[in-house]
Amino acid sequence: MRVRTEAKREEILEVATAVVQERGLDGASMAEIAKRLGGSKATLYGYFPSKDELFVQVGFRLVSKQVSPVLAGLRERAGNDPRDVLLELGNRLMAATTRPEALATLRFAFAQGGVSNLGRTFFDLGPRKGIDACAEYLGAATKAGRLNVPDPVVAAFQLRSLFDAEVRWRLHLGFDTSITAEQIRQVVERAVDTFLAAYGTAAAPARADHRARRPYSE
Repeated sequence: MRVRTEAKREEILEVATAVVQERGLDGASMAEIAKRLGGSKATLYGYFPSKDELFVQVGFRLVSKQVSPVLAGLRERAGNDPRDVLLELGNRLMAATTRPEALATLRFAFAQGGVSNLGRTFFDLGPRKGIDACAEYLGAATKAGRLNVPDPVVAAFQLRSLFDAEVRWRLHLGFDTSITAEQIRQVVERAVDTFLAAYGTAAAPARADHRARRPYSE
């Protein structure tokens, strides 16, 4: 029974994901999802208590396909040059989380988080896993003598905020709809250099070569 239940849940998520990709979060409906499944809305609600919860799960599913590979094997690189590791992490993470579907999911989670437990659900499904993976890497890199991070969890939150600092308001509020790969590269470089200025060691010096121009923050 459990196998059938998990299989059906996965089928619902696959169909719902396809509908959301075609119509967006605002345009998707439980009726359309049920129609494509060949069942009823009651079946959907048997697996997901509300439309909002289903859509948060769908949004996470879309984003995780991009983010999960970024975090895989991060801890195993603890002995590498941390600047190289963090630059790659930041560029790949920002490329994934600034995609339209990722931004739409985040806005949806923020909008619903204050009226239900969906904000916490979204955080536990996605951001928390990213923070945990980053904290594990930072702790391991500190043990390897490549960084000097007394509290890896706090530092992981700080690093994630640094990556977002120059783009958060523009993208999350929707008055800027895209960011180029070159803009991401410059944003991430400044974030990593700032982070290493606080947590770097002689083995991983921060490079104070920030440019006077700020192509994305202006």
